[in-house]
Amino acid sequence: MVKKKHVVKIVVLIAVVVFLISLGKMYDLKSLLSEEVVKMHVMRLGPFAALAFTVLYIAATLLFLPGTPLSIAGGFIFGSWMGTLYVVVGAVLGASLAFFLARFFGQGFFHTLLKEKFKKLDEYDSKLCENGFVTMLFLRLVPLFPFNGLNFALGLTRVKFKDFFLGTLLGIIPGSFVFVSIGANTGDVRSPRFYLAIGAFLLLVLVPTVYKKYKQKHEK
Repeated sequence: MVKKKHVVKIVVLIAVVVFLISLGKMYDLKSLLSEEVVKMHVMRLGPFAALAFTVLYIAATLLFLPGTPLSIAGGFIFGSWMGTLYVVVGAVLGASLAFFLARFFGQGFFHTLLKEKFKKLDEYDSKLCENGFVTMLFLRLVPLFPFNGLNFALGLTRVKFKDFFLGTLLGIIPGSFVFVSIGANTGDVRSPRFYLAIGAFLLLVLVPTVYKKYKQKHEK
């Protein structure tokens, strides 16, 4: 039977998530993360620009705001390599905070519910724990699910934080580098590097579609 404290915790978690999403929409925070706005404010901070950008990325991850405009702005401000570093650090730290929030408030309720009502899902949850790193790496390399929502959802599972952290860290590097490179080369659209970045972006977009078709073909 689900314990009262677990019910209270899951209610708090739901309230926190709803609050974060509502906060972003209420104040239209998405518009504040446009490439132009981020560049204007972050670049004025001089030596603190990198720290401010990283904190901003952490906040965006927790508030369910899109990271793509930030990643592109990061490339424009810091260049391909350093921009990717700051994007990855911000995204991983933000994802980790979301993971811990969900784990603290909701994991007990989720586990009890699976054991009592959904035995098959409980088996999948156990397998996720056993193959956590590989699963996490796949989920990050093949973005089938929204990044921000997945952070909270995985906190409810048995996946080990070590696997979550490493899988996220390694899995988001390719995609982050692509978006940051687009931003880093927007100043010269005739540059071969700009077209390489666009080509890499198109490949990245096609990955989920190709995977789904591959999976459908082999399931027949």
